[in-house]
Amino acid sequence: MFHRIWAFGAAAVLVVLPVGASLPEGAASSGVAVAAGTVTGPGGAAMPGVAVDLYAWPSDAVLKAMRPGELVPATLLATATTSNVGGYTLRVPAARLKAAALESGYANLEIFSPAGMWFLPYRAGALPARPSAPVTVNLGRKSPPSCGIDPAGHPYSFTGFKLQRPRPPAWAVVGQGYIIRQQQTAGDFVSFSYTEGSSHTQASELGLGISGYGVEAGYQGAGSDASTATRTEGFPDEHGNAWFRTEFSTGQFRGICYGPPNDSNIPYVHQHGACPRKFTSHTFVFHVHKCFWMVHSTGWFGGATILHPRQAPRTPARFCAPQEVGTHFDTTTGTAVQWSSGFELGAALGVKGVNLKASFNGSAQTGYDANAVMHFQFSHAGFICGTNKPPAHAAILVMRGNKP
Repeated sequence: MFHRIWAFGAAAVLVVLPVGASLPEGAASSGVAVAAGTVTGPGGAAMPGVAVDLYAWPSDAVLKAMRPGELVPATLLATATTSNVGGYTLRVPAARLKAAALESGYANLEIFSPAGMWFLPYRAGALPARPSAPVTVNLGRKSPPSCGIDPAGHPYSFTGFKLQRPRPPAWAVVGQGYIIRQQQTAGDFVSFSYTEGSSHTQASELGLGISGYGVEAGYQGAGSDASTATRTEGFPDEHGNAWFRTEFSTGQFRGICYGPPNDSNIPYVHQHGACPRKFTSHTFVFHVHKCFWMVHSTGWFGGATILHPRQAPRTPARFCAPQEVGTHFDTTTGTAVQWSSGFELGAALGVKGVNLKASFNGSAQTGYDANAVMHFQFSHAGFICGTNKPPAHAAILVMRGNKP
């Protein structure tokens, strides 16, 4: 069973309104504003009157249990139609958003439009009394490959993604700590544990890549999704700069862009991967325009390694706080920033790409909480410094013997 098909038999339908048409009153769904942005065509012009769909992806456990050839059971949460200037807002009833949340409290969401698709985790487990500002996602020229428009001026339909095969696990950086090597920091150390804990809230945000060229070529970032720890991985004390890494399972997925039923005039794009020319569903023949391939995390795998970068990030003096000998500082409320080489899909998986020489690299981001504490221990008086804010709220922390 295919979904997102042209005009029948599925949950999502792309509808095109006349250019310049206004949205009917009350067309936008009510609820929490999750995402908003614009949709533009290849030339950068606004695309009014097109549908933008919001899907929730299933849990890691469901993805891991899938067999090759199975369709990802994504759930349609909301649909919006772009305004005269290509703008949209996706709203989801609070109850549906909570129902889509995984153990970590995040819902892994996919935004789909004729101009491209984007993936993002959204914290849905504990909604505030007032809805927070929606995430901004602009789809267009800088977005991942899109299905595009057919010769008749209609958006191509999309099957959704099917699992082609599991891929080998890939390393991701889930924690980082830095110590400036000085006489005043001799004996200082940083430690880290990546653990599920009792609240199931330790999650890592992992980049994913989509290719419009082929299964082994030309991947580019298309957002991220959240994977949750299911056991504990401990790391030893480190006396210098450290990137703490663990492995995540990955899968190879493929989706198909296609035209209206029985339309044999749909142009076929030759790509560097197996993409069918047509398929049959409900006795209708659909001609294929092109395929997308995606590398996506299917959950935490385990393992532990540590990298030792030569340099620590800069820390302004105004973000440094003094620490006495014997004290320690733990990150329990900060959030790690995204690292461009955090989720290493190139060298580990043999995927050729366009980023960082011959490798596609996504990003990894771990929110530190009571389950994943970065612990800095001071053997001498020194300073704990934040890179972008004071230590209590900084994204990255650096131990120093003196202020910079």
